Amino acid sequence: MKRLFVSWLILLNLLAAGCLSSDANIYSGEDISGNKGFSQFELIDSQNNSFNSSTIQGQVVIVNFFLTNCNNACPLITNDLKIIEQSFFPAHKENLTILSITVDPWRDGPEDLVDYMNYFNVSWTHLTTAEFIDGDFSKMEQIWADFGITVVLTESENSTSIEGRGHTVYYDVEHTNGIVIIGKDGLQKVRWTEDNWDLTGVKSDLALILQE
Repeated sequence: MKRLFVSWLILLNLLAAGCLSSDANIYSGEDISGNKGFSQFELIDSQNNSFNSSTIQGQVVIVNFFLTNCNNACPLITNDLKIIEQSFFPAHKENLTILSITVDPWRDGPEDLVDYMNYFNVSWTHLTTAEFIDGDFSKMEQIWADFGITVVLTESENSTSIEGRGHTVYYDVEHTNGIVIIGKDGLQKVRWTEDNWDLTGVKSDLALILQE
């Protein structure tokens, strides 16, 4: 009886300390809790072909949010994703996908995606939206909302941008950058941004999610 009491006491102490908590962080990046999925979407790729998210069901997916007119975090993350592709795809090409989705559809048409992909020598799918009617980017806005991405346009005389497809002034794009990794169950697992970016940590999380 005394031994049983001691065992229960140890268990209670562990629970109080959070050691057995179901809310404990699993990943090295920012855990995404709450069984958060995303709405099915359809965009166009760099070849102006339709892409439907139903084609990635059952796969682990790295979703990257970027813009082609980016000179800071986007190139770094793109280069690191290239390293990840080289490291993981030989063994996991059947169940691992990378998607890069623009946060600047006002500028980034298919031809801009091609130029960006050629510059960085990458071949995974890059996505934007088709030519819009009356500035309707609701499809993109739904995707950004589903993945917790904030996009803000700021007018700037000093912007290096050219006139966009749906915006008549020079502008900069402030946005949440980085990646979200989706598990085979279609749920968002972990987020990595410029603020916490670490290639080793991203690789560790990806390896763990591939095993789930």
